[in-house]
Amino acid sequence: MTKARFAGSESRIPDSESRGVLLALAEFALMLLLLAGCAGSSLIGPPRDGEPGARLPLRTVWVRQLLPNWTEDLFRPMEYAAPTVADGVVFLGDNENRFYAFRETTGDIVWKFETYGPVECAAVVVGDLVIFGDGDGYVYGLNRRTGLAKWTYRVQGQVLGRLVSDGKLVFLRTNHERVYAVSAADGKWKWMQSREQPPGFTIRDVSGPTVDRGRVLIGYSDGYFMAYNTADGVEIFKTMLEKGERFVDVDSTPVIDGDSIYVASYSGSVYSLSRETASMQRVFSKGSVQRVAVVGDRLFLSDIEGFLRAVDKQTGKEIWNFDLREYDLKRSVAEGPRRRIVVPTNPVPYHDVVLVASSTGYLYAIGQKDGQVKWQFWPGFGVTAELVVDGDNIFLHTNFGNVYCLKPNSLFYEPRYY
Repeated sequence: MTKARFAGSESRIPDSESRGVLLALAEFALMLLLLAGCAGSSLIGPPRDGEPGARLPLRTVWVRQLLPNWTEDLFRPMEYAAPTVADGVVFLGDNENRFYAFRETTGDIVWKFETYGPVECAAVVVGDLVIFGDGDGYVYGLNRRTGLAKWTYRVQGQVLGRLVSDGKLVFLRTNHERVYAVSAADGKWKWMQSREQPPGFTIRDVSGPTVDRGRVLIGYSDGYFMAYNTADGVEIFKTMLEKGERFVDVDSTPVIDGDSIYVASYSGSVYSLSRETASMQRVFSKGSVQRVAVVGDRLFLSDIEGFLRAVDKQTGKEIWNFDLREYDLKRSVAEGPRRRIVVPTNPVPYHDVVLVASSTGYLYAIGQKDGQVKWQFWPGFGVTAELVVDGDNIFLHTNFGNVYCLKPNSLFYEPRYY
């Protein structure tokens, strides 16, 4: 038998019987990798026997670590910026004063741009530009292919939420209760509207603007819901949704469904308003800071108590609820006290499930019909930023500082469509 030497030790080339054993072990290892549906990430928490997700129907297409490894999980920062996907590129900023463009298929960095402040908003793509803001009030218009700045403009306050555009103007919200409209082409100021900051404490989140029928729809921290003309900022309507001394913030981004507008306040309710006049239609008595999702006759909402709920949008009757707090306490490896405060992300319909992530633990897939956990994924100490879906791809920006691109694993998951 031929001998070979490695690092000073003697090793034998295996005979046919040994090669068979090694081949079987290699096949078994390959099978384990396929079952995990993993593309190189070690952050997928191994589900316990009998738990949902024991056969994870996902695979990690790619993952990018944007933040350094932290030694103390209690003080790990929250990441608020959600990805924006356009033409095969993922645009995303972070708390380290950086803004990235990634290839959607591979996660490769196309370019990186240094900002003046932390980026906690979601960008909007208009023509050849990607436009976003930062925590120092700067708004940037970058060439989306090269990352070179075409223009900058500075507003008062931190730019939060998601920027939107009607093709000519870009609309953005700051934490100083202001809504700005700037030209997408050159960043020039067009108009600004504001309301007085309520006294005392308010919730950090803000209502992102929604453009609908030539109007900008927006909620404020004083409990008002407003509409402005997109062209000149003239007020179209004003509706008071909440009254009280504290936490009357209307912080969810308005959602349009047919003839209705859905918007939520933090301490009160989710409201169904007339799309034309903003008159009250129905009230669902669960407060939220997240925008709702509508599928058919069902309304999915994440509330401030840590629940995902399915509600009949006609009657307001609750169909089912899912307690993220209970699942996180049972399954999360995070033990820090800060991590016990569970804030669900926005719900996102995805085939026959609703995706929702916890700020302290897992990404969950909940059956739209029955409210049962179909699978779960451990991204590393929770998600605060909005979830984004593009086709079959699921994008997460986690509090751990990682960006994930996930998609169904064909070994276990056959997408079903309603």
